[in-house]
Amino acid sequence: MEFTLKMPEEEVEIMRDIYRFLRDHDDPPVIGTKAATEFWVRMARDMAAVAVKWDNHPLATIMMRAVNEYLERKSKGEGRR
Repeated sequence: MEFTLKMPEEEVEIMRDIYRFLRDHDDPPVIGTKAATEFWVRMARDMAAVAVKWDNHPLATIMMRAVNEYLERKSKGEGRR
């Protein structure tokens, strides 16, 4: 049995943008440092750009929320390996 997942092109592009976003913001500094403040300001600006691009599409919104939570945990040392 073969299983093929067909996603609408819009969803594929959203996932690509989320991947690029995480790739570009994958190493948040520890919270409380000057570098952390700069990182989060830049991340918020870039996140807003993705939200505007996708006009707050539900998939983009949910994925960005998950990425934000993940990066917050990493910055607290909870997601580092």
